[in-house]
Amino acid sequence: MTFALHPHATAAGKVILLGEHAVVYGEPALAAGLPEGLTLRATPLGVTTEVATLSIPAWEIDVQLDIENEHPAARAALAVLGHCDAPLRGYRIVGDARIPARAGLGSSATLTVALARLGLGPRAAASAILEAATEGERVFHGAPSGIDAHVACHGGVVKFSRDLGANRLALERSFDLVIVPTGVPRDTAVQVAGVRERLAASPEVYEPLIRALGSTTMAGIDAVLHHDLARLSTLMNSAHDMLNALGVGHPQLDEARRDALEAGALAAKLTGAGGGGCVVALPASGAVDAVMGGLTERGHAPLIARIGPP
Repeated sequence: MTFALHPHATAAGKVILLGEHAVVYGEPALAAGLPEGLTLRATPLGVTTEVATLSIPAWEIDVQLDIENEHPAARAALAVLGHCDAPLRGYRIVGDARIPARAGLGSSATLTVALARLGLGPRAAASAILEAATEGERVFHGAPSGIDAHVACHGGVVKFSRDLGANRLALERSFDLVIVPTGVPRDTAVQVAGVRERLAASPEVYEPLIRALGSTTMAGIDAVLHHDLARLSTLMNSAHDMLNALGVGHPQLDEARRDALEAGALAAKLTGAGGGGCVVALPASGAVDAVMGGLTERGHAPLIARIGPP
């Protein structure tokens, strides 16, 4: 049993390149970690019986970890720390976030994995971290696919499926992505439920889309391993159209995508659950600064993510 929280812990954010929503139905997804997406620091309070608090200013979270608190972040934190047999009193937990919340970049998993590391410590097995984090992910998402928590825990570039788990891909060359937040909040559980309803009502329409997204992921993995950015760009653009056909698009996602393409990106698509959140854009080799500048001129606040080896 753990009687103290460890002083600090980090977890990666994530960006899904291909396979959103299809991964829920057994198809593969291709995702990459965003290093140090969230850092949590736990400071003892003067009174050990005082209810613990969690504050992440960038995400506008400031909650007490009280069992009567219905805030999702509080409920998730209690679920994770309770699973770890970690103390729920006597600490102030403060987070420094480098990714936006509710934007399709795995913010809930970064929180739950970092909390698990606070509770279990830096030497805890990854399986134990993921088991604890999943308790919190269920609070946020009901039935999470598991991809966000895995990437938050391990980082790197991974092929993930529910049946086979995660396989880390060994890339020989890195490439850059540009992430474009729309500022439109989205709810993963709502988007996943919407796809499930449409699939149940019209399987003859939506099942082929799910399978096509899975096939696109497999082709995308081959393109990434061979550093074939031209092929990857074609697949990403096609995936965006398929995700729109699934019903998880949003006008501001389409606008951000259009701006990225006009700024010179080879491809751009929604990433994550959709309905808001972020677009991920693929610049040509050496063109990341031009794409970043073009997006900034169009009023966006883009982020750079280096994928693969340093």
